Order: sequence, then C-alpha cells, then structure tokens
Amino acid sequence: MYTSQEKEETRQKAAKPLLWLGIISITMLFAGLTSGYVVVQGDNFWVSAPLPQLFWVSSGVILLSSASFIFALQSIRRNNQQSFKFGLLLTLVLGIGFSVTQYYSWKQMIHSGNFLAGKIADLKGEFGKDYVIKAQGETLLYAKGSYYGPNDVELKKPLNEKINQAFNVSSGFKYILSGLHLAHLFGGLIYLIIVVFRAFGQRYRPDYLLDVELCGIYWHFLDILWIYLFGFLYFIQ
Repeated sequence: MYTSQEKEETRQKAAKPLLWLGIISITMLFAGLTSGYVVVQGDNFWVSAPLPQLFWVSSGVILLSSASFIFALQSIRRNNQQSFKFGLLLTLVLGIGFSVTQYYSWKQMIHSGNFLAGKIADLKGEFGKDYVIKAQGETLLYAKGSYYGPNDVELKKPLNEKINQAFNVSSGFKYILSGLHLAHLFGGLIYLIIVVFRAFGQRYRPDYLLDVELCGIYWHFLDILWIYLFGFLYFIQ
C-alpha cells in the first residue's frame, strides 16, 4: 500500500511530463490548422481584410496576465501571501478580460459581414479599402460592381457568379483559430479559479507550489500560443 506521502511524490513526478505532453498535442493541433490555412489560401477565392482592432487589445491583456502570474509566483516563493493572492486575482481578471475582448472582436467581424460559415457575398464595406479578394495570391480587379481575374485587364470575364457562391474561408479560419484558443483558455481559467480558492485557503507555501507551477506553465503557453496566432493572422493577410 502506498502512503499519502508516496502518492503525492508520484503525482509530482508525473504531473509536469503529462502537462508537457498535453501542450505538445495542442501545439501540433494549431500547427496543423495554420498549415492548412496556408494551403487552402492558394486554392480558393480568398478575402484579405484587417484583423479586428480588439485583437490588439486582447494581445496586450494576455501579455499582462502572464506578467501578473509571474509576479504571483515570485511572491509566494518569498512567502508573501498577500501579493501572491493579488497577483492570482489580477491574472484571473485579465483572463476574463481577454475572453471579453475576443467576444467583441467576433462582433466586429460579424458587423463587417465576416461570418463563421458565411459567403464572400456577405461582405460589407468598400473593395480595396475594407477588404480585397485574391485568387492564387493575386488581388482581383474590380470595376463598376464586378470582379475580374488579375490578368483580365480588358475586363471581359466577370467573376461575380463564382464569387457569390464562394464561402469566405478566410473568415472561418479566424473564428476557428481564435475560438479553439479561447476554448483552451477556458480550461486554464477553471484551473486558475481552483488555484485562487486554494490560495485563499492558505494551501500554498514556498516548498509546496506544484499546482501553481503547473497552472503557470499552461497559462504562459496560452499566452505564447495567442501571440503566435495573432502574428500569423496579421502577417498572412
């Protein structure tokens, strides 16, 4: 029979490797999705439009949340319980703030006619100013309400019928990438809430921080993952 101390030691040895295995799996998922984004981009009519401005705010908020978690971890290592609790609560508030900015970013996209499963015909705004449509990486020509191929300088073959039937794949990918990230962040928020409650129950001390360290590793990973996704979507446009 294992004693409670032996069980705890076994859990501590297994916890971090298991967490890193999960992080590697999530990384492979998003690597596959972003690779698919690049491949699909060359095979469809592709809408290139600016990212929602609130994505910039989201990036700032999640970076601050990582900083506040670092502050919390450094505080408990110095056995400063008050600063530790403050840092955790601030991280939680910023995590919720990130989720809110993501929601309003999606509302901005919807307002501009970019839907999860919408069509290019749903777009609102002015071609060339609010968005452009590309085919195989080249911007289509637009004149008098009609779209033409990049090389159709004489404007002989309008593409409106094909474009009106085409799905806005670019928009769908933005929802999928940001939505999946947010789903994983919700898992981090739940774990963070548990850590906060335990912190207020005086469960942690400088020599007993496994849960805090695991939560921190996952939270910083989510931070890095979002910055990668945001940078990818920004530069791929």
